[in-house]
Amino acid sequence: MKSWRGVPVLVSVLSGLVVGCGPVPEGGVGEEERAVQEEELVAGEWEVCDDVASQVLGIPPGRVNTGGTFPAPVHGNGRLFFRASDLEHGEELWSATESGVAALVKDVNPRSGGSHPRSLTVLGRWVYFVADDGEHGPELWRTDGTAKRTELVKDIFAGRGGSVPEQLTVVGDTLYFTAITRELGRELWRSNGTARGTVLVRDFAPGEDWVNIEHLTAWDDGLSLVTSRWDRPPVLWRVDKQGRTFPLFTMGFGTILELEAAGRQLFFTADAGTDEADLWVTRSTPETATWLRHFPGEPAAYLTAMEDSVFFVAGGEGFTPGDPLHGAELWTSDGTVRGTRLVRDINPGPKSAFSLLESTPQFATTKGVLYFAADDGGHGRELWRSDGTPWGTWMVRDLVPGEGSGAPEQLSADSGQVFFSAATPASGREPWSSGGHFWDTKPLRDIAPGTASSNPSHFVRSGWEVFFIANEGTADQRLWSVPVRPTRSCGERTR
Repeated sequence: MKSWRGVPVLVSVLSGLVVGCGPVPEGGVGEEERAVQEEELVAGEWEVCDDVASQVLGIPPGRVNTGGTFPAPVHGNGRLFFRASDLEHGEELWSATESGVAALVKDVNPRSGGSHPRSLTVLGRWVYFVADDGEHGPELWRTDGTAKRTELVKDIFAGRGGSVPEQLTVVGDTLYFTAITRELGRELWRSNGTARGTVLVRDFAPGEDWVNIEHLTAWDDGLSLVTSRWDRPPVLWRVDKQGRTFPLFTMGFGTILELEAAGRQLFFTADAGTDEADLWVTRSTPETATWLRHFPGEPAAYLTAMEDSVFFVAGGEGFTPGDPLHGAELWTSDGTVRGTRLVRDINPGPKSAFSLLESTPQFATTKGVLYFAADDGGHGRELWRSDGTPWGTWMVRDLVPGEGSGAPEQLSADSGQVFFSAATPASGREPWSSGGHFWDTKPLRDIAPGTASSNPSHFVRSGWEVFFIANEGTADQRLWSVPVRPTRSCGERTR
């Protein structure tokens, strides 16, 4: 890979998105070719061409360390956008193109320390983000990747305090978020990318009153959210595409824990003050909320949509006893009482397939398959897959044979492939990929030498590369990449 000479940045990415597989057009990939590539990735099968990850060069040693976390880059408008830092500008927004050119997008805060961009969110050809330019405080910005079109959307909270936008959520061609004003406190806003089109949606707590606004969730052609306060019942709201709001469901007492949209249905879990959870479903019409099932023990959680159904974990022991027959296992619901069922008792009997005290369940879906880590009682915690049926739920590969655990984490799936980290006695925790079968589940590279762990995280696809963060057994976080191509072209390996 090509190094970035003379660019002393924290993160330097994309040394050509097509390294390792197939011919590379001179000057990178054009708009027409990019569209063809994206169509092939969506419609066809693809795979990791090389089983060796490559480090993106040009990152100064000892500089990439953000307290153990690393802001995930996003792919928008044909570029990879990411937060980076150098001695001259501090933390700012950078981008890299497929032709291998990395550059500062704009020095938003030239005064001191950088603008600290965060909450990168793609909408059309724009990337929206929150940044502080030193004059307006943390406010909403957008960029198309050029300095000229990197602009403050609106100064919602006049002065240096900033409105501190949070929960940026895309619905169609509109961006919803919560923001603070001096007069109203934190309320719901929406934006079409212009100052005039950035407006308050509703003052849920008029005057000096206040209410929590949480769980912003894109659903169908609108938005759902929950308002709550310790002395009031929580309310589930619907915001239609015109920005009109109306309540869908009000709990008499308790807490709405999670929302997950699946097709035209919205699933949610609620705790009525029992430290357990009930699963509900609703349509976009008020008074259509339907109770589906009560789950004892640890509240049913980790709702994950796949097509028109949701998957989740339920039955584990919490403040109250769990499911005495199955323990914490994988469940699914299609929105009906009859269709709310145990997928499979993976760890037979009262023992649990998911140990909520040891790890947080992670689900990733692609092409009608759900990937997750589970323990069947004989092989430790390993990578599993499910199509929602008992016979279609099985272990992909026993990464650590016997009762040891590969303990997959950081699952990210796209176009039939799943990327994750896993730990083996010989190599420590390193990056892996899988096409869903034992024969195509493989380590990408032993990045940290010997038994040390590189602790890879934040797998994200941009163009025809999958990027992730890892270290070589030190505290220095680095950016790595793996090339992916349609299956038919992986044999065309040229460098």
